[in-house]
Amino acid sequence: RRYKEKKAEKCVADEQIAGVETGSGNRLLLFLRDAEILSVNLEKACRARDFYSGFYVERNKDGKLCVQRDTLQSRNGARCVIERMKPLKAVEE
Repeated sequence: RRYKEKKAEKCVADEQIAGVETGSGNRLLLFLRDAEILSVNLEKACRARDFYSGFYVERNKDGKLCVQRDTLQSRNGARCVIERMKPLKAVEE
């Protein structure tokens, strides 16, 4: 399947995140409970492969994970700010 990025999202509810997969470079894919996929770009100095076994995030009062606000911490200790988050939609061929 091919996917195309759509309009940028600013936040996603913590409880909607079902899983994570590493992408190339500094990109992660978040799989949500409603079957949506979000492409997440971390700050340039970060490597997605550091997050291969998931991440921790300090929960905020609003219960959301947001761009330019929240920092993800990998299980091996890497800490990265979320720079961008966009939903991916399947493209009909």
